[in-house]
Amino acid sequence: MAKPSASAASDRPTTNGRAAGWMVYSTAALVALAWVAAWQLLSIDAIRQRLGDLQLYAAAKPMAAAGILAGIATAVHLAAVPVASLLTVLAGVVFGRWMGMGIMALAATIGCSLSMLLSRRLIGPPFAIHLPEKTEALNRRLEKHGPYDLFALRMTPFIPSAVVNVLMGVSTMPLVTHAWVTLVGSLPGIFLLASAGDAAGTVESPGELLSPFTAALLTILGVLPVIVRMSIGVPRRRLIISGCIFATVVLGAIVARVVIRYRAADSMTIAVQELTNADYPEDPSSRSIHHGKYQGRALTLVKRDDTHFDFAFEPRHSHIARIVFKNVDCSLLTPNLPEWVKGKSALERIALASRQFARQQVRFGGSTSPYLEVTGGDGFEKQLLYSAELVKNSLHAGLWEVMLYTHERGEKTLYYQGWFSFPLGHYKRLFEHNTGLSYWKHFYYLEHQSVADGQQVKLEDLRTVSREAESRCVHDSNELVFAAGEQARRRRLTMGENVRFWKDYTESTDVRFAAFVAPGRYRADRLQGHQLNRIEKFEKALTRQIVSCADREPRSEIELVFANSRNGKKCRLIVSGFQWDLLPAAPIEEYPRGRYMPMGLAVPPIFQDYPELARSAPNRSPYFAMFVDEEGRFLDPHSMGIEGPIVHRDVKYPNWVHLYLMSYERHALVGHWIIERT
Repeated sequence: MAKPSASAASDRPTTNGRAAGWMVYSTAALVALAWVAAWQLLSIDAIRQRLGDLQLYAAAKPMAAAGILAGIATAVHLAAVPVASLLTVLAGVVFGRWMGMGIMALAATIGCSLSMLLSRRLIGPPFAIHLPEKTEALNRRLEKHGPYDLFALRMTPFIPSAVVNVLMGVSTMPLVTHAWVTLVGSLPGIFLLASAGDAAGTVESPGELLSPFTAALLTILGVLPVIVRMSIGVPRRRLIISGCIFATVVLGAIVARVVIRYRAADSMTIAVQELTNADYPEDPSSRSIHHGKYQGRALTLVKRDDTHFDFAFEPRHSHIARIVFKNVDCSLLTPNLPEWVKGKSALERIALASRQFARQQVRFGGSTSPYLEVTGGDGFEKQLLYSAELVKNSLHAGLWEVMLYTHERGEKTLYYQGWFSFPLGHYKRLFEHNTGLSYWKHFYYLEHQSVADGQQVKLEDLRTVSREAESRCVHDSNELVFAAGEQARRRRLTMGENVRFWKDYTESTDVRFAAFVAPGRYRADRLQGHQLNRIEKFEKALTRQIVSCADREPRSEIELVFANSRNGKKCRLIVSGFQWDLLPAAPIEEYPRGRYMPMGLAVPPIFQDYPELARSAPNRSPYFAMFVDEEGRFLDPHSMGIEGPIVHRDVKYPNWVHLYLMSYERHALVGHWIIERT
């Protein structure tokens, strides 16, 4: 019997060839499945919607949650799904900067190494057969400069890691070398994204958190080792000249960025962003019938002295009036420190952060106000401008608003709203004028909405307790939810079904709130989670007589103690520094007449008239409200989903006060307690 020829044998697939083919098909199918799953489950909107659940699970089972995230991130790197940066931001939000960085660095190293080995098994042989010269050239290059080149590639955000994995896979670079260089080269980018997530407290697009300047700087730092390696053997004179040029370029870029970002002049023209109905369908304001008729303004900001500015809103159309807010003391709208917390780092951080991230809406009066100048236009604004208001919104430093109201149907109605950036150069100077601190020690969290979560609080540094007693308190978690004022207008910004009782907020994580995003608007397609389960189980109320460090006057304080039924952890709400008998008296249905305050320390009321603000600067206020855990550590109210309390006395029984908690961005009330003074 004749033996088959060698050529015939070569025409038939071998067992190894069939196995390789099946491996290719299986890998392609798994990668496709991973992409489909990531598209459905790992989109930014999907993660935002379940962020509260993820945080709760991580708090209850941190090691399991870390392992799951590491496994998902490893699979993402292995399958080359482009969501690794988003997962890194998520890791920073859920686990914090350092633990999040560690989880994602480990996952990136393992995932990229496995991807490299898979590429070497599937792509390496055909690449070597069909492109032998290029393969040999690549290996020669990597034998000499492999770690330097790989480090530069890993440091460069513009080059996808999957491309680098394939490139290293067709080479002969040792696995150990690939792993440790990947770890070192990935750390800076992972650190920045995890830090940004930790600071923001919510999941944002990595493109928004990692600026082009930062990405370019990472690229330069990545290329630096390659340049150093190539400089070996170069004459010293040429090396020194090249190094000086390189350092000058890098330093010049940094200086240019700082100068541009913090530019400030005595007179500046600033763009005002205006949104149409189509741009902003979620707007909860009570709008005038004239809304949208007076669009088209620019801001001229004029510095009058160290703290006072004119805000001149210049019209671009003849029917629009020129409106000037005259001689505004902007030190009252920027962070300041009470004297009694200076030198106490934890309280300083809480005071500065809560001051920046609490909304401050200041009313300057109508067209006849001495603080305004209204000229020109078709006469509508000169005659019917009811209230002109400046707003420092609750986002990062420099984001402000202007709101103009008229009076219709017996209520104040909004006819114009514009958003603008108060120059960071002036903001920096005002901050240092107010606090006596270097802005550069605090700029990151002020400009990136970083919270003061976990700071150890010594309440005795804020007040002295003269008397304390447990008080009778009425709270029914089965009480029907109610709303008035702005909560009635904002009902559509709370996303949840069958929310009928207070317990529907605290016992469920399905309720979400429309997020407040730059420049200062609500987005129903970006949902904010919460941790209201922390106040799920009310335990007791305490009332205290205190002496405030602000004015050494006797004042009152309320403490509510809560427990989380899932993990048993307790937290305390302290609302302090008010005078019981001076609280407004109102029936429940008119609760918006109560004292309407944000959480924090050295914060003003959310809504305030300018003359009142000038008389009572926030840094002299004895008021503070905060949540602390069992160990006395500050709890971030933003993450919990709490904006602040409303407090008023009962109409019939003045020794009883009603305390309501407002949800994130004041969209809803989430609880009601009635406390007796003892």
